[in-house]
Amino acid sequence: MSKDIVRKVLLVAASILNWIFSIGFIREVYHAMSAGGFIKYEDNINIDGSDFTPLANLAVAGINGMMILLVIGLSVLFATILILILAVLLRVTTIRKEDIVTESEVNFTKWFIIISSVLAFIAGILSTDIKLIWYVMGLSWQQPLFMLLIYYLPLKNRFKEE
Repeated sequence: MSKDIVRKVLLVAASILNWIFSIGFIREVYHAMSAGGFIKYEDNINIDGSDFTPLANLAVAGINGMMILLVIGLSVLFATILILILAVLLRVTTIRKEDIVTESEVNFTKWFIIISSVLAFIAGILSTDIKLIWYVMGLSWQQPLFMLLIYYLPLKNRFKEE
């Protein structure tokens, strides 16, 4: 198998792995936000004849909000670390100094990264809800940025025009 086909296959595999994790994290955030919280609200909390229901429900709302924020933050962090690791591994293992890259491979890589990123964004919206578009963007910006900077640009620099 030639080096350009190996690079294309590994690029597709890295993109599929990123899709699985990004869309999985998006769905997890969606379920955390649509489930109504991690802790349930109470209807009647009486302590020594006094009604503490509003105070307890305020604490429940705060804890639920903090937990959702934690889920979102950790999801973005893990998705960023994962695609960063995949992009660096792809770059280190497939692009050598002596490699000569063809124009068709450079074009395939650029368009594949762009199209797969757009499709991941659309799949994230379709798998959740249009109201979560900012969260979907927060979990899908890593793919185009890191793959273009870490993988595509060094690959393009190896392209020698004849």
